[in-house]
Amino acid sequence: MENNIKLNFENYLNKKNFSSSQKEIKEKSFNNFIKNGFPNKRLEDWKFSDLKQIITTNFEDINFSKKEEKSNIDKNFIVDIEHNKIVFINGRIEKTDFNFEDQNKIEIIDETKKNISFDYENSLIDLNSALTDKVFKILIKKNYSLNKPLIIYHSTNDKIKSTNINLRLDFELGENSCLK
Repeated sequence: MENNIKLNFENYLNKKNFSSSQKEIKEKSFNNFIKNGFPNKRLEDWKFSDLKQIITTNFEDINFSKKEEKSNIDKNFIVDIEHNKIVFINGRIEKTDFNFEDQNKIEIIDETKKNISFDYENSLIDLNSALTDKVFKILIKKNYSLNKPLIIYHSTNDKIKSTNINLRLDFELGENSCLK
């Protein structure tokens, strides 16, 4: 499995258009993951779940570099509550809907090209940092509180079977701002 992950990671780096500094951060994170491996029962925080065993038992071939395919938006939204929504399908943002809000007070920023790294001792965070190629920030500007709650829908379908989805969604609240 480790060789498969390494090959997938190399393909992933070669297919994407990362800057040299982004590649360096991703390679460092990936090497930390390889050194520490998937969490297992020997680690206190994972004593009841052996993730390595779960993954090796249930996934024959994990793919990190599968081509993104646009999907149809699932219409199974919650209808009993008026709400804002962000819809992810197969790891892609397919729809954002902040119709209940002042659009000038909310920004969705694509931060994919920024050099973002973490300094944690957690192999899953290292793996996620190495493979994340989509980073979005939702910014709620100063002194604004959303009128309705935000619900994030994330669904997948058979088009991405055994495919790893790594995206990151950060929320930044300005001073005296609120998000429900």
